[in-house]
Amino acid sequence: MSDERQEAWRASGEAAAAQVESGMRVGLGTGRAAGQGIRALARRMRDEGLRTTAVTTSRGSTRLARSLGIPLGRLSGPLDLAMDGADAVDPQGLIVKGGGGAMVRERIVATAAERFLVLVDGPKMVESLDAWGRLPVAVVPFAAVRVAQELDDLVSVRRPGQSDDRLVLIDLHLPAGSDWQAAAARAKALPGVVDHGLFTGVPLEHVIVGRPDGSWTTGAG
Repeated sequence: MSDERQEAWRASGEAAAAQVESGMRVGLGTGRAAGQGIRALARRMRDEGLRTTAVTTSRGSTRLARSLGIPLGRLSGPLDLAMDGADAVDPQGLIVKGGGGAMVRERIVATAAERFLVLVDGPKMVESLDAWGRLPVAVVPFAAVRVAQELDDLVSVRRPGQSDDRLVLIDLHLPAGSDWQAAAARAKALPGVVDHGLFTGVPLEHVIVGRPDGSWTTGAG
């Protein structure tokens, strides 16, 4: 990955971590941008004495947070803030997540948070989700073959292995011009489907877009 993108993710991660106040319970997402947020939060804890407890969304984010000394807790109540990355965000605020396969836990954590921040860089802000094209779906293993058959018109491709929750991950390749919300609802209605990667209802003001020069803006411009 280019240095420019790394710098942009670092900028978005630092902007998100700057919104954490001492005593907050924070959700930590999965992926490169979220990882930069985790690192920025750890730096604030070290340099400023910030106190926080975190809930993580994957084994990867758990390992990273622990390695940096961030105290971890259970999701036993509401969170003050959560930060996570995304694969694509469109101008209407439709967000695709799940490239890393953690969208089930990511949605649980996002909905538990009073504020949910999405960390991206410029290339992930797209005019249409068609530019990304893939909608991940998490499925109970017993139902995986049947679900793939039911969604075969959407070119369902099963990923190797399983998610952290031992779910099968299937990527749906939506044709250009598809109604993404309708496709997500159709998938979710199938028995055995636990969740999908389409997130809605996140204000564009909560999408933090990092830039290669270290500055940032929001998805609202």
